[in-house]
Amino acid sequence: MSGVPLEPQTMRVPEGPGSAAMRGHSSGRGALIFWRQNHDILGNASSLLATTVVTSALGFAFWALAAHLFSQRAVGLGSAAVSAMTVLGTIGMLGLNTVLIGELPRRTSRAGLVSAALLAAAFGSFVLGLGFALIGPLLDKRFAEISGSPGQAALLTAGVVLIGVSLVFDQATIGLLRGGLQLWRNVIFAVAKLVLLPVTAIVLHDQVGVGIALSWVAGTVVSLLVVVLQLWLTGKPALPRPDWGVLRGLGRLTMTHNWLNLAISVPWMLLPVLVTVTVSPSAAAAFYAAWTLSGFLRVVPTHLATVLFAVASGDPQVIARKLRLSLRISFLVGIPGIVGLIACAHLALSFFGASYASAATIPLWLLALGYLPTIPKVHYIAVCRATGHIQRAALVLTLTATMEVAAAVAGALAGGLDGLSLALLAALMVEGLVTTPRVVRAARGRGRHRPAGSRGRHRLHIRSSLSIEAPGRKGGTDRGTPPDQALPEEVRDAH
Repeated sequence: MSGVPLEPQTMRVPEGPGSAAMRGHSSGRGALIFWRQNHDILGNASSLLATTVVTSALGFAFWALAAHLFSQRAVGLGSAAVSAMTVLGTIGMLGLNTVLIGELPRRTSRAGLVSAALLAAAFGSFVLGLGFALIGPLLDKRFAEISGSPGQAALLTAGVVLIGVSLVFDQATIGLLRGGLQLWRNVIFAVAKLVLLPVTAIVLHDQVGVGIALSWVAGTVVSLLVVVLQLWLTGKPALPRPDWGVLRGLGRLTMTHNWLNLAISVPWMLLPVLVTVTVSPSAAAAFYAAWTLSGFLRVVPTHLATVLFAVASGDPQVIARKLRLSLRISFLVGIPGIVGLIACAHLALSFFGASYASAATIPLWLLALGYLPTIPKVHYIAVCRATGHIQRAALVLTLTATMEVAAAVAGALAGGLDGLSLALLAALMVEGLVTTPRVVRAARGRGRHRPAGSRGRHRLHIRSSLSIEAPGRKGGTDRGTPPDQALPEEVRDAH
């Protein structure tokens, strides 16, 4: 034998069709495991995203059809009326939508709380809708064009009530992790308002957008009636006996959530109204088209953050892992979406009309870029809600909301639609810089957090988590879970 040392040989087995099949099976199994581990956030976020895809496509068709059935001025006034109803309905629901998202996963008796929240939202929205219908025309002559007559005032008030109730219902289904219910309601709403729009255009022949607002309100009525019918057919009461005691006990938490909700949503929803007042109704119509198209992108991180809040409220220890997943999806979906929306901006706006494309292409580019700072903002909100720092988030978002509105007004007065959009993008970038550090810390699992709710509830949760319970009994821990692992991962790390 030669003195050359022998190197160990590795036997290579030729790969055949069976090996490829095994790899494919392994990949499919890995995807299935990933889905099972994240079905709570992916499943409900998927229902919200499916809702958005369908309603956005039908919404695009709705406003494109409105642009051909009504004058640009009428579309501007109609979009202002819809925006006003949405703003007032959002205020009128008193923050109950997000309260239900956080509270329902923790409760076994839920029907009475949902019923009380729906009735409270209806009352609050009615007061605000009627008040605006009566006082609005006295504040600005443009408001008189959308709520000046008794018929317009009644329509606007009814719309505010219906929007407030439907928003609370939709978010309650997310709190129950039954997002499919709101999917069907929103699909029916989108189809119904699109079908009714030509009817209102033919019957009314108005120049102030009443037909647009009427089809919107009637579509909401149809969608809610279908939900009531579905509940009746399954033997469930459409409106169970309200549990006012539980709702009163959540009064302070509801006020805090409402404060945060208003700081989040009111500035964005007010934009079409601000354009109507500061520029012109025709400019508002073009801006509303760009605002709607850019909104298709914004819903991706918004829906993911909403479901993140619901999931983390029921199981606070998963927040860091679920947050990282939500951030990854937001960037993976959003960045190609920004590129596509910018590339197709002029073409998409051309479906509304040449004047829309001419006036709103640059605003749409700028609004599309606003997607990036939206990602940390909406996840900051979800993290603060889930960890009990709602007041801090409300204060921060109130300051940034004030900045948004001031920037939008100043930009509109200085440079019309382009100036407004550029100033708004600058304000959104500041918001992103302010909210990013907290989101990064939460995604890394650092910091001390408490579950959403009161401090007393948090102390009770920790004490019950540290107690030793027999398997299968209800308490602070999951069955068979070691006491230290039942704590939220951020709190556990702090210990």
